Amino acid sequence: MVTAKTLKYLAAVTAVLFAVGALIGEDNDVLWIVDDIVWFGFLLCAVLLIALTVAVLVRGLRSSSSRHAES
Repeated sequence: MVTAKTLKYLAAVTAVLFAVGALIGEDNDVLWIVDDIVWFGFLLCAVLLIALTVAVLVRGLRSSSSRHAES
């Protein structure tokens, strides 16, 4: 089950990966592979964050509409 705590951790990991990728930059040839790994990790986390947020919103809307239908 996805909770707000899970979304907060995922958002924090996404922000950290973005910051690390920005700090490494593209100028350093030695860390180029690490930068690519960090960048794709950031993209994966960003997509997961969007998808899980949508899932939580849809679940919340469904539960609120089912509560209103029972009343």
